Amino acid sequence: MDPATLMEAVVEEVACPICMTFLKEPVSIDCGHSFCHSCLLGLWEVPGESQNWAYSCPLCRAPIEPRNLRPNWQLANVVEKVRRLGLHPGMGLRADMCEPHREQLKMFCKEDGLIVCEACSRSPEHQAHSVVPMEDVAWDYKWKLHEALEHLKKEQEEAWKLEVGERKRTANWKIQVETRKQSIIWEFEKYRRLLKKKQPPGRLLEVEAAAALASLQQEERETMQKLELNHEALIQQSRVLWRMIAELEERSQRPVRWMLQGIQEVLNRSNSWSLQRPEPVSLELKTDCRVLGLREILKTYAADVRLDPDTAYSRLIVSEDRKCVRYGDTKQKLPDNPERFYRYNIVLGSQCISSGRHYWEVEVGDRSEWGLGVCKENVDRKEVVFLSPHYGFWVIRLRKGNEYRAGTDEYPLLSLPVPPRRVGVFLDYEAHDISFYNVTDNGSHIFTFPHYPFPGRLLPYFSPCYSIGANNTAPLAICSLDGED
Repeated sequence: MDPATLMEAVVEEVACPICMTFLKEPVSIDCGHSFCHSCLLGLWEVPGESQNWAYSCPLCRAPIEPRNLRPNWQLANVVEKVRRLGLHPGMGLRADMCEPHREQLKMFCKEDGLIVCEACSRSPEHQAHSVVPMEDVAWDYKWKLHEALEHLKKEQEEAWKLEVGERKRTANWKIQVETRKQSIIWEFEKYRRLLKKKQPPGRLLEVEAAAALASLQQEERETMQKLELNHEALIQQSRVLWRMIAELEERSQRPVRWMLQGIQEVLNRSNSWSLQRPEPVSLELKTDCRVLGLREILKTYAADVRLDPDTAYSRLIVSEDRKCVRYGDTKQKLPDNPERFYRYNIVLGSQCISSGRHYWEVEVGDRSEWGLGVCKENVDRKEVVFLSPHYGFWVIRLRKGNEYRAGTDEYPLLSLPVPPRRVGVFLDYEAHDISFYNVTDNGSHIFTFPHYPFPGRLLPYFSPCYSIGANNTAPLAICSLDGED
């Protein structure tokens, strides 16, 4: 083997098989192959997620134990010596000469993106093309490489954002599924507990509960498969982008001769790259939590809830029968008594609850914002409050017409396929249970706050929020359950 060919072989041996550039911090793996340390980790792992299934050699697919990565200092020294010679992977040592004409390659054909000699530039193949000295276009193509790099980096950043978004969507979906699973278990157990007061629970109840959980499991499996496919597609695109960026960065550091060779094909491929966004996946749970007959049992605990005008914020107007509340146009001149809320559109019920079971329903209609639930008797009514159990509020809210949330942002958004026009609230004090139901959707379960002892006496909570044009003017109305079919 002649020296030039031998040196070319040496140069290729010190190139990383993944990024095709000189090895950086080379590591050797169990099968004997060597790679850049960062390249190997980039293939094996997605930031923040362990991909144990991917621990294999990219060349021979042999299984690898990541803990066995060994830095190859001797190979790193060889790489540095080859780099000092001014050589680059793929550049060759005989590429300076045009073999057919035995002339130096120093001209550049803009149309073909090729390095040619002067004799080639006069040939029929290139005679009609724009052929100029390499140095005349060097800076122009360096700038084009820079622009292509910026494009790919923006695509890479977008891919990363989409990956993060998909991971968050997946995490939120898992929380929704687990919450719905717990809801199904709790609601059937609640029905069994309440039904014992009326009649022994039948076998049918267990069958219904098992069917609901099986349906939820099937839905989770199908949706997770779609989410995982989207995530994997984004990971694969990120890897391709990463390699293309590494290729352009390495090319931009080459001497002019090897920077320009084949540059048009590289630029076309880079500039035409477009990130494929994942297919939309609906995260709306279709398996609801609905226990047939539960509402009829809950109605036997109907409470005569009435509003306490002395607690109402100054813009809230309470009806004479104390069953309705709406947001008024102006502040009323009301005494600033200790019970009254000073900052928020809140009014409380008049009866304190410290034991027993209580159920009431509230007509929310088409309002785009509202809040319902219970709160501690001694919550702060003058200063800033946070609507979470930690501060004594067990509340569900609607905001912006379609964002249903329990408590504050620590709880995820609620998935309600059917917007409720009437909401049921059930409080079982001894069981530490505060639950909400969509009466409009035949009593489907909305949310149950995690069970823990209530700290003292509780009061029903109501908030009509603000009037927003003509979409939020109807009152909140406590419904009568007497004589209802």
